[in-house]
Amino acid sequence: MEGAERQASQSSQPSQVSSEQAKWKQMMDEGIARYMREHPDRFHRRVRRGIPPEFRWRVWKAAVRLDDAWPSVDYHSLCEKETQWTPSIVMDVTRTFPDVKAFDDVQQQRLKRVLNAYASCNPEIGYCQGMNYVAGLLLLVSHNEEESFFVFTQLMEHEDFGLAGFYVGKLPLLRRYLRACESLVADTLPELREHFIKQSVQPAVYLHQWFLTLFINCFPISMVMILWDVIMCEGLPVILRIAVSILQVLKDSLLSMEFEDIIKFFKMMKTYHDEDGELGAVKIGQLLMKHTEHVHIPDDTLQYLRPSNVEDDGNLDSDESWENEHSPWYYRWVSGMWPWGKKKPFASTSWSRSAPQLGEASPRTRREGLASGDSTTL
Repeated sequence: MEGAERQASQSSQPSQVSSEQAKWKQMMDEGIARYMREHPDRFHRRVRRGIPPEFRWRVWKAAVRLDDAWPSVDYHSLCEKETQWTPSIVMDVTRTFPDVKAFDDVQQQRLKRVLNAYASCNPEIGYCQGMNYVAGLLLLVSHNEEESFFVFTQLMEHEDFGLAGFYVGKLPLLRRYLRACESLVADTLPELREHFIKQSVQPAVYLHQWFLTLFINCFPISMVMILWDVIMCEGLPVILRIAVSILQVLKDSLLSMEFEDIIKFFKMMKTYHDEDGELGAVKIGQLLMKHTEHVHIPDDTLQYLRPSNVEDDGNLDSDESWENEHSPWYYRWVSGMWPWGKKKPFASTSWSRSAPQLGEASPRTRREGLASGDSTTL
């Protein structure tokens, strides 16, 4: 963005925030669950701009319908039980959000108890690496350990999410989403797909972490919150539109790179901090979520998400005008604004310590062949 445009955008931010907070307060006062049912289109437009932090947890609980499905289990007895997965859980909690100051020793102990409780409650799934980031994010947002456990359980087992399929057995749901995303990329980004094939960049290189952690361990946390607002409120299939939107915005940069730079590019996305800090990451997340509105998932792609025998061996209102980016300059602008789209020598990039790659610590993960970049089992 040019200097004047950038300054104008930043100067308008306080009034936009104030207006958004007023709208969300009104929605909360009316009853958020009722508002979601009676005004779904308007609700989802507002969600894509990001839920104000003070209301986020209440909205997330309503989105998974926690009040209608409060599990009849004793959390406090479950969380203290030792299971066969407890050693792996203990190892992974110390590696969760190592660069997030708010995720301190107290939060790590809460995460251990939440994951231990779920493994005790559902031993058929137990624990698999990736679950720690999902449960950890819930703790960051909720500040309530027991509620985090119950929302985590809903995400794992509710039909709109079914995250358990990402972590059980031979990871059937992950396989389906990888196939669906590959089909969608072939339809929407054929040039980029051919470039990846030519450079021997397997989808697993980036999609494993994107999907197994639902983007949590892949991008700045403030941007992840915006993405997760949409995931929580629209259901799991939206991650396909998010993944394609990311690739569409970054296409030109990726097309200019060869194998090694592409791999570095995907790894650095989490650790890069642009000059606008949190504001820049939030804005990028908002624009990406706006972009997802223009990504259509064909019915034949959705077929990949359904289990198979082979695999199982309105009129515009004031909200609509908040962003109106539909022209080619919009996509060029987002790509330029996105810090990882700026072509910089990787040697000059400041790298911070990142969490270990999936498959590095968990015995179960290693058995499933999820070491970074290993797609041989898929």
